[in-house]
Amino acid sequence: MISQHDLEPTNDPDGKSLDHAFRGALLGCVGVGVLSGVTGVWPLFFAFPQFTVHLVLSALLGVALTTMLVRYRGGRLSAEAIMAIAGVLTFVFFAALPLYLFFGRSSWAAKLLFR
Repeated sequence: MISQHDLEPTNDPDGKSLDHAFRGALLGCVGVGVLSGVTGVWPLFFAFPQFTVHLVLSALLGVALTTMLVRYRGGRLSAEAIMAIAGVLTFVFFAALPLYLFFGRSSWAAKLLFR
């Protein structure tokens, strides 16, 4: 049986920030899902699995950059701030590539990613 003492958080700020960043990235993924449901483009996630893979990679990149930012920043950030930063970065990274492919009219990158 696990005691209550084992469940108490340790003094590991990097582990806590990573945990909060993953929670924020999850909220960012939920935000992408809600927005795609409202706009009616949610079937693209089933028709093109590359969108789902891109969302997961965007979340991982958002988590990594958020954790790096928290680690190398001088002061402490609250849990809500870490989650907000990770969520926003996930959303921005997911939206950046399709916007680049749409406005940049780059056919070779679109063929590589969405083929």
